[in-house]
Amino acid sequence: MLTFGWGEILLVTVVIIVVVGPKDLPKLIKQLSTFTKSLKKLSREFKYSLNEIADHEDFKDVKSSLNEVNKIKDDIDLKGKFKSEIKSFKDTTTIIENEVKGLQNLENEINSKKETASLAEKDVHDKKKSKIQDEADLI
Repeated sequence: MLTFGWGEILLVTVVIIVVVGPKDLPKLIKQLSTFTKSLKKLSREFKYSLNEIADHEDFKDVKSSLNEVNKIKDDIDLKGKFKSEIKSFKDTTTIIENEVKGLQNLENEINSKKETASLAEKDVHDKKKSKIQDEADLI
């Protein structure tokens, strides 16, 4: 906004001394000080009256009512609750999908082990059969 440096303040002081004159300068300073004092007093009174109005019981009741309405509004936030429920469902389905994949992998491992075991059994059976055949050939 309005910012004054030392140079601007010095320039304004010189202009005031030239325009007003050194003889009437103390009168001007006294008038400015009484004006600023009256401004401060007026602003203090205005602030006090605003605080008095704000402290009035009716405004406190209105403020408390507005706070209650805001709390109710936050409690009624259906959109947020609905989003959290949907997120919960998505998380649950992801967990279930991971469990199903794990079970399928386990089932595939069991089937491969069964196939390996059945191949091993077939090998043993074939070896016994060939051994029996060899013994029969010997007789």
